[in-house]
Amino acid sequence: MGQFILVKHDAIKRGLHYDLRFQIPNSSNWASFVLRDLPPTEPGKRVYVPRSNDHSSSEATFVGKIPEGEYGAGKLTRIDGGSCTVEKYSNAHIVVDFKGSKISGIYHFINMGVAGSKKDYKSKVYAFFKGKIKK
Repeated sequence: MGQFILVKHDAIKRGLHYDLRFQIPNSSNWASFVLRDLPPTEPGKRVYVPRSNDHSSSEATFVGKIPEGEYGAGKLTRIDGGSCTVEKYSNAHIVVDFKGSKISGIYHFINMGVAGSKKDYKSKVYAFFKGKIKK
């Protein structure tokens, strides 16, 4: 079981967005994705999210103000966080079970490069959605 954090990032250059980060299995790094809005809570509702650079644990969990002139300058506020289980992790498909107050349940990240005929696993854009609840 790992950890995750969801932060509101009021960035000077990129404007207001959200950063969703979680620990990568068998690594000291955290995967990081950029969202325009809070994560979808309706199962199956897809949004498209770019993957940003992986972060160290201290960078991933930082909240506060990044000074102007530095990469990511602006204010970061913690919105949610907690434990998570990464059930599947590959460049093509990531499945994470989040256990937070705002983001909870199984979520999928599907690399959009695998949707085309070239199978470009280096694509950094993912379809992101909450999984359907099994009955």
